[in-house]
Amino acid sequence: MPRWRNKDFIKWLLLVSSGTVIRVWRAQLSEIIWKITKRINCKLPIRGDYTVPSFVFLYYPNAIAGSQLYPFYSYRKKIRRQYGLTLKALPLNSLEKVGADGGATNVQVVAVQAHFKAEDKDLGNIFSLIKSNFPKAKVVFFDWYAPSDLRLFSKIDPYIDKYVKKTLFVDSHEYRKSHFGDTNLMDYYGKLYNCQHENKKYVIPKSIDKKLIEGVGFLTAPYLYSLFSNKGVPVGSRPIDLNARFTVKGSDWYSQMRAEALKRTFQLSSIYSVSNGPLPKIDYLIELGRSKMTFSPFGYGEICWRDYEAVALGSLLLKPDMGNLKTYPDIFIPYETYVPVAWDFSDFAEKFTYYIANPDERLRITKNAYQVGHQFFKDEEFFEHLKQII
Repeated sequence: MPRWRNKDFIKWLLLVSSGTVIRVWRAQLSEIIWKITKRINCKLPIRGDYTVPSFVFLYYPNAIAGSQLYPFYSYRKKIRRQYGLTLKALPLNSLEKVGADGGATNVQVVAVQAHFKAEDKDLGNIFSLIKSNFPKAKVVFFDWYAPSDLRLFSKIDPYIDKYVKKTLFVDSHEYRKSHFGDTNLMDYYGKLYNCQHENKKYVIPKSIDKKLIEGVGFLTAPYLYSLFSNKGVPVGSRPIDLNARFTVKGSDWYSQMRAEALKRTFQLSSIYSVSNGPLPKIDYLIELGRSKMTFSPFGYGEICWRDYEAVALGSLLLKPDMGNLKTYPDIFIPYETYVPVAWDFSDFAEKFTYYIANPDERLRITKNAYQVGHQFFKDEEFFEHLKQII
C-alpha cells in the first residue's frame, strides 16, 4: 500500500477514535430519517381524523423552518399524553385541502409558517382559510426568518394569538426604529461600507408585548439534536487553528462584510493553520471537530447554523458581539460560552491569538457552551417551552 494511503488511514483511525466521525455520521443519518419520515407521515394527515383534539402545524418547506417543526414531531407522543392533542404536520400548500368540509372543529392549536416575502393578499388568504377551516383554534405564527426584525407582524397581527421569534432584541424599542436598510445589520454595515440603502421603519402594534414569544434557534434541527446528545465535546487532536469556511457572495453590504471577515483570517494564515473555502457538509462537520476555533460572522441575520455546529463539535466560537439579542437556549454568554469580537472585526486577531495561547481557557469555554445545548435536550427544556405556545 502506498505510503500516503497509510498516513491517511492512520489519520482516519484517529478521527474515528476521537468520536467525531461517528457523531457526524449519526447526525447525518438522523437528518435522512427525518426527511423520509416527513415525506411519508406529514402527507397522511391531510385526510385524517380531525374530530379528535389536534395540533396542526402548517410548515414552510425550508431547512430553517424545519428546525422549528422537528421538536414538535419529536415530542408528539408526550404532547398527546400531557395536552391531549394529536400532532398533524402538513405543508402549508395543503391548507385548502384540510378541514374544508367543516370536519376540523376539534383542532385546538394551529401553528403556521410562511415565506418572509409573502404578499399581503397571500397572507390574507392563508389566515382566512385557517379561520374558516379551524374556527376554534388558537393561531401561533412561527417566524423562521434570518433578520431579527418583525416585518410581518403588523400584517398578521389581527389573525394570530402568539408570534414566535427565534431571536429577540434586548431593547424592544429596536423594533420601531428607522434603519438605513431593511435590518439593523444593513444599517450598521451599510453605513460602514457606504452602501446605497433606503431608510426603513416597520409599524409595530402595541399588541407585540402580549403576543411575542422567544423561540428556539437552530438548535432543534435533527442533526443538532443528535450532536448535542453526547455527554461532552469530542476528544482528540485539533490540528486546525481556525475554521473560517463561510461564503462571501451576496448582497452589497453582506458581501463586503463577509469579505472583510475573510480578509482578517487570511492575515493569520501565514502563521496559523486556517481552513476556508467550500467543503461537503459531512467533511465540514468532521473538520469542525478538528478545529480549535471557528469564526462565524453574521449572515443576513445574527445567528447562523455554524454557531451551533461549532459549539456541538467543541470548537471555540468567535463571533461578532451578540449582546443586542436574546436567544434560547443562550449559547452567547461572553467569555463563558463564546468569544465576542467587534462588529467591524477590529479586535479579531487579538482575540484569536489570546485563545491560541491559552488552551485551558479555550477548553473551559467550549465545555460550558456544549453543556448549554446538552442540558437543553437532557432536561427536555423544549417541552417546558411548549407551555407558552399551547
